[in-house]
Amino acid sequence: MVDATHRDADPAREHEHGGASNEDWNDADFVARWLERQAERAPERRRQFALVRAVIPRLPAEEFRYLNLGSGPGNLDELLLDQFAAATATLVDFSLPMLMAARARLARFGDRVEYVHANLASADWAGGVGGSFDVVVSTLAVHHVEDPRRIRALYGEVHRLLGHGGMFLNLDRVRPARPAFGPLAAWAAQDPEAGLSARGHGDDLPGTLAEHLGWLGEAGFGAVDVLWKDPGMALLCGLRDHLHVPEEAHAHDGGEHAHPHTH
Repeated sequence: MVDATHRDADPAREHEHGGASNEDWNDADFVARWLERQAERAPERRRQFALVRAVIPRLPAEEFRYLNLGSGPGNLDELLLDQFAAATATLVDFSLPMLMAARARLARFGDRVEYVHANLASADWAGGVGGSFDVVVSTLAVHHVEDPRRIRALYGEVHRLLGHGGMFLNLDRVRPARPAFGPLAAWAAQDPEAGLSARGHGDDLPGTLAEHLGWLGEAGFGAVDVLWKDPGMALLCGLRDHLHVPEEAHAHDGGEHAHPHTH
């Protein structure tokens, strides 16, 4: 069965969960070596995770519950749990060593975090998480499911786990709308100031942006949109029914509104 839940896997490598015999995400030594190599990608990953954090419409002290599909070693969760001091998290990943790494990284958050070993390639994963969630997030995981039919079913499973006013945020690679755009991601990434991600051609990815939006709509999401995109990936959002953004008292300084996040 394909490991489809490793969110923090290097997206520049093709078929990292299903092909190469030397890539065993349940081998502790392999995962440890992989984690050591990720330091150079930390700035890129932090930018990506900050995108997700920025669009979660919750106040820093507001209580809410979120689910992270394909959590990897918990880098995204560290940002979210630091930002949202009253949030609780459920992390799902196929790799036990990755969950162990996440548990170590997030130890200071104590019982605010639950860890679930499950595989998104099977509908059984949903039975391992309890109750409903206010937010579901996933970064660089869903495309590893590979089968478009299974991804469509996965979106339906996510929808059923969301409570009233729930939001699904999926930052992931998407196939170019036309093959001619395939090489653009790698080309654009050569300008470091732009901060774009290099993701290769992506011709083997399971869905275009339009297809993913269509699948989210079929799953029952009342509104879907693209909140951010570069040539290689996109941040998709699905709302279960409505969007509630907290009303806040904005500080004024020369007519400018202070950003509400406490990054």
